[in-house]
Amino acid sequence: MNMVRHPRPPAIDTLRCTPRRGLDAIASADHRALVADVLSSGLVDTLIELTDPFDPSANLAQARADADTLDREFKAFGVRIPAATIRNITMMRAIMVPIEDDALALAVDRIWVFTTNTDDVCCHDRAEAEAILRAGMTPETTPSTPNTRYIRHMFAEIARHCDPSFLAVFKSFFYNAITGVLMEAEFTPEVSDDVDSDFVRVFNGFSQFWFTSVQFCDPCLSARRHGAFWAAALSSGVAFLNDVNDVLSFYKEAVHGADFAASRIYRRSIQENLPYLAVYRQSLDGGLAAYRRILELATDEQRPHLDRYLTGFAYWHFHCRRYRWQDIYPDLTPIELTAT
Repeated sequence: MNMVRHPRPPAIDTLRCTPRRGLDAIASADHRALVADVLSSGLVDTLIELTDPFDPSANLAQARADADTLDREFKAFGVRIPAATIRNITMMRAIMVPIEDDALALAVDRIWVFTTNTDDVCCHDRAEAEAILRAGMTPETTPSTPNTRYIRHMFAEIARHCDPSFLAVFKSFFYNAITGVLMEAEFTPEVSDDVDSDFVRVFNGFSQFWFTSVQFCDPCLSARRHGAFWAAALSSGVAFLNDVNDVLSFYKEAVHGADFAASRIYRRSIQENLPYLAVYRQSLDGGLAAYRRILELATDEQRPHLDRYLTGFAYWHFHCRRYRWQDIYPDLTPIELTAT
C-alpha cells in the first residue's frame, strides 16, 4: 500500500489572511460585503483551527488508479465528468473513508464521483433531474440515457459489497435527493415563496446518501448490524453535512454569483430578516453540534471512523482547490491528486 502523508497546514496564527484578500473575484458588491463580514468575524479561522490536528494520510496509489479507471469508464458510458472532478472526489474518499479492499474502494469512488457531478448537473438542469427520477422509479416506460445507464451500473457494482436491504435504502436516498432537487427548482430568486423549508433542505443535497456511505469503511458501522445507531445518528449526519457544506462553500458560491443567491444561508437571512453573519454563525454552530451528537451516539469502536469522516469532510473543503480557500488563505496546503 502506497501511503502518502501530506504536510499539515501551518498553525492558525501563521495563516496569512486579511478580510479583503480574494474578494476581488466576487462580482457582486453586496455579496462581497457579506463575505468580508464573515472573514472579519474569525469564524472561518476557528474552523480551520479545529481541523488543524487532522491527519490527512491517504492511499494515493489506490485513489489515482480509481480515478484513471473511472475516467475511462465514464467516457465509455458517454457520461461527461471533468477529469479534475474525478481526481478531487477519489482523493476526498481516500481521506474521509479509507478502504483497504481495492474493489470496494472503486465501487464507493464510482458512487461519490458520479453523485457529486449529478448534484451539480441536476441543480442547473431540471430536465435531467426529471429524467433520472423517472428512469429510477418507472424504468419500464422511460428511455435510458447515459446517466441512467450509469446509475444502474454503479448500483450493480456496489451491490456486490452490501446487504440487499441496505442497498434498497441506499437507492431510495439517492432518488429522494433527486426529488429534493426538483422541489428546490421551485424556489423564487426573490425568496418570496413558501417552498424553501427545512423539509426540502433535508431532501436535497444527497446528505442521507453521503452519510450512510461511511458504513463501507468498517464492519463496526454496518447499517445491517447496527441499525439502531444509524436510526439515531442519521438526522445529525444530514445536519452536519448540510451545515458544514454551507459554511465552507460560501466563498466559492460568492465567486460563482448565482450559487450564492441560491444558497441556504443567504436565503434564510432574507426569509428571516437576519444579518447574513448571524445565519452563518447559526449554521456553523448547528454543524458542530451535530458533529458532537454523532460522536456521542457512537461506540468506542465506531468513533475513530466517524471522527475521521466528519473532520475529514471539513478538512477537505479547506484544502481542495474546488473551494478556492487558497485565494483567502494562501498558506493552506492544497491537496490534490495529480493526473497520471
